[in-house]
Amino acid sequence: MTDPDPHGDPAPDLAGDAAWGTRRRRFVEARSGAVERAWAPRPVRVDDGPSIGRRQIELRHLGGLETTVEVDQFLDLGEASWNGDVVSFVAPTTAPHAESWARRWQGGLLTTCGLTAVGVAPEAEGGMHGRASRIPATLTRSEGRWTPEGRYELLVDGLLREGAVFQQNLTVTRGIRAEVGVARIRLHDVVRNEGFVAEPVRLLYHVNLGWPLLHGGAVVAAEAEPPGGADSSGPQDDGRWRRVIGEPEPAADERVDALDAVAGPDGWSTATLVGEAGTVSIRFRPEQLPFLTVWRSTAAGSYALGVEPGTCWPSHAVGPDRGKVGRIVEPGESFEVDLEIAFEPATDDVGD
Repeated sequence: MTDPDPHGDPAPDLAGDAAWGTRRRRFVEARSGAVERAWAPRPVRVDDGPSIGRRQIELRHLGGLETTVEVDQFLDLGEASWNGDVVSFVAPTTAPHAESWARRWQGGLLTTCGLTAVGVAPEAEGGMHGRASRIPATLTRSEGRWTPEGRYELLVDGLLREGAVFQQNLTVTRGIRAEVGVARIRLHDVVRNEGFVAEPVRLLYHVNLGWPLLHGGAVVAAEAEPPGGADSSGPQDDGRWRRVIGEPEPAADERVDALDAVAGPDGWSTATLVGEAGTVSIRFRPEQLPFLTVWRSTAAGSYALGVEPGTCWPSHAVGPDRGKVGRIVEPGESFEVDLEIAFEPATDDVGD
């Protein structure tokens, strides 16, 4: 057996061999004296600019992908770069505590919307897209560790609560997982109603992509269908909903498409953005998140794509009322959510 590649896959007959995992680990340790200093999640605090004082955790060396976990923003994912390019939407906004969503939303790779309102809502319900993105987390774990297979895994866990006296009391236990050498982030949430009356949980995962992944001619597609059947543009040959992205234009109107997610053979639904710089895949389970919203902004200066699986559509999206209610969670009841965001190199089939 030759020395293993620490980022490659072991031979199939050795994939479950503990000795192989030990060999991989020792291969790396022989060449790096302190692996945790190079690879483990790294806590930092912003000391300048609009986000001054915010706690962040850097996730690095993920096969060209790097991002931050925003501890003071619901353990969301902040600015992300891939192979040296910033690929998440960077919003031209004021500060995280500004007076409106349009002025405080920072963009980033993932923004959690909810838990009681998604879309346009009065300030008494948290305002646009609810309170989640203004809730700081209680951090319970941030570490790197070796797996039995000889992989180095990054783990960030935390607890979040949206509650008020005489009102809802909802908690989210969030776990974020990544692996050195693999351009993928996995998220697992457990949402629980700790109150004593049933609550409608409106929860949406706002995945935000920007240039250069997003460009004129890039294609967004999803295993999803418009409510009630095929849309007016006609079904695609592969049965996937899809749209071609336009170039930026001054003051262009935004578009919001409300879709029903469709599960593939493995029980997951996949939405993709395919462009010249590569492919981003967002995977989720329709049994957990049955509704998919695709937000497209081709406005110059606010050029962005939002791929947004959720327990509901935004309140302002055009769609049946059934998609606006959210998931009713009984007292003491909980449900789980799984989400994956993965990046792959470019191919030659953009727009095919």
